[in-house]
Amino acid sequence: MTRLSDETDNRRFSRELLFRCIFSFISGAFTQLALLIIPHFFPLLSLLFQLFLSVGVLAIAIVLCQFVRRLFGVHASAPAFVFFHIIFTWVVCLSVISFASDPGFVRHDTPSSVEGPMSEDEQHMEESPSTGTDIIFQNSSEAKSLSSRRMRYCRSCKAYVMGFDHHCPAFGNCIGKKNYGLFMSLLVGFIITEASYAVLSYQWINSNLILKESSSKIQHSLVISTMNFSLVQVLWQVIFFAWHVYCVCVNIRTEEWINWRKYPEFHVIAQTSPDQSLADVRFRNPYNNGVLRNLKEFLLR
Repeated sequence: MTRLSDETDNRRFSRELLFRCIFSFISGAFTQLALLIIPHFFPLLSLLFQLFLSVGVLAIAIVLCQFVRRLFGVHASAPAFVFFHIIFTWVVCLSVISFASDPGFVRHDTPSSVEGPMSEDEQHMEESPSTGTDIIFQNSSEAKSLSSRRMRYCRSCKAYVMGFDHHCPAFGNCIGKKNYGLFMSLLVGFIITEASYAVLSYQWINSNLILKESSSKIQHSLVISTMNFSLVQVLWQVIFFAWHVYCVCVNIRTEEWINWRKYPEFHVIAQTSPDQSLADVRFRNPYNNGVLRNLKEFLLR
C-alpha cells in the first residue's frame, strides 16, 4: 500500500514538474516576443532608449505571466525559465553567425577582379628573375593594393571571401573580414560559459561527497561527466583563441599561414649559390604593420 502511494506521488510530482517547465517555456517565449516588439516597431530609437523601453516591457510581461499563473493555478519553474532564455540567446547568436552573417563574400563574377589563389601560369608571369640583389620579391606587382589580394577561395562555400580565415564547420559558415570579430566574441562567450559551469560543478561535487541514494549517484556521475566535457572544450577553445589572438597581432589569417606558398605576396627569394638548382623561397608577411596598428585595424574594421 505504501509503495503504491509512493508511485502515485512520484507520478503526480513528475506531471507537476512537466507542467511547470512547459509554463516556464511559454512564459519565456512570451517575454522574448514582447521584447522583440520594441526594435521591430521602433527601429529609429537609440539603443539606450530602447533599453529603457525594454525594462518596462519586461516588467509588464512578467506581471502578466504572474497573473496568468495565479488565474490557472499553475506553478512556474525559475530554473526552466532561465534555461530557456540562455538557450534562446545562444540560438540567436549561432543563427546570426551561421546564416545572417556575411564573412565578406566577393560578389564579382569576373575572374580578373579576384586575386586569390592564382594558376601556375599567372604565378609564372609574376615571378621575377633573381639578378644582382641579395633578396628579390617574387611578386612583381607590389604596386597593386595588397588588401585586394586577401580574397581567398573557400572550397566549402565555393566562393571568394575577403579576409578569409577558415571555414567553421560548427557554424556552417566562413570566417572572414566581416564576421571575424563576432566569431572571436562568441568564442570568448563559450569559454566563459563552460569554464563557469566547470567551476560550479567542482564546487557542487566537493559539497556532495557522501552519496547514498542511487539517484544521487547518477546525478553525481552526470555532473562529473559534463564537467569533464566542459574542461576538454575549454582546453582546446583557449588554445584556439590564443592562436587567433596571435593572428590578429601579426595580421595574418589561418588559411594564409597554412598555404602561404600559394600566395606570391608572402614569398621572398633569397640569393642562391651557383651550385643550388632550386630557389630558396622564404616567408614574408607584407600585412604585418606592428602589433598596435594591427590591433587598431582589427578593432576599427
